[in-house]
Amino acid sequence: MKISKILLTICLSFVFFGYGQNRLTGKVVDFNNKPVAKAKIYLDSIYSKVTTDKNGDFEVSIPAKVGTINVYSHEYGLLSSKYNNENKMSFVFLEADQSKKTEKGNDVSIAYSKSEDKYVAKSQGKSTQSDKSNYNTIYDMIRGKVPGVTVSRDHKITIQGVSSINYASEPLFVVDGMIVSNIDYLIPNNVKSIRVLKGAEASYYGSQGSSGVIVITTIK
Repeated sequence: MKISKILLTICLSFVFFGYGQNRLTGKVVDFNNKPVAKAKIYLDSIYSKVTTDKNGDFEVSIPAKVGTINVYSHEYGLLSSKYNNENKMSFVFLEADQSKKTEKGNDVSIAYSKSEDKYVAKSQGKSTQSDKSNYNTIYDMIRGKVPGVTVSRDHKITIQGVSSINYASEPLFVVDGMIVSNIDYLIPNNVKSIRVLKGAEASYYGSQGSSGVIVITTIK
């Protein structure tokens, strides 16, 4: 009896551990059927930290509720495809789209444009050392550089456009892919980029993102 309970517990652990996660493999090629290396894979608007290898192949875990797979290449631009729980997907860049490219070396954010009814790539640019030195704290930096965000004198942060029901709550903070309770420890000079997620984009984080999400990437 004890052995059966142990085996049942182990089986349930595997079930719950894998719940809501699908494994997607894919390939990205250009119009000459040549592999596109170093293309970034985005789950909706969230960068998965996965890039294609030299053969154009990638493998990524897909959490529940992801609706679109976006592939961004500096050379070719952005490709988007609806995700319907497939195990394999292929992406073909038909041509280098100048309108979708961003300056090499700049950070890129993927966001859904309601006016265009599609995902678009936006260049976030690079903050120079002199720009960063103008801010004493991370809160000063957010107040000065991030549109659509309000930072009070006591460092309370709210995101404009979030439902008034959640307005009193602070957004979720995600630093280098990890959820953190506060960002007091961050130094402006070490911050590479700051992104604001709300609505459908923030839903990736479930109820925790109901007041919006501030995603910060640091220089490593």
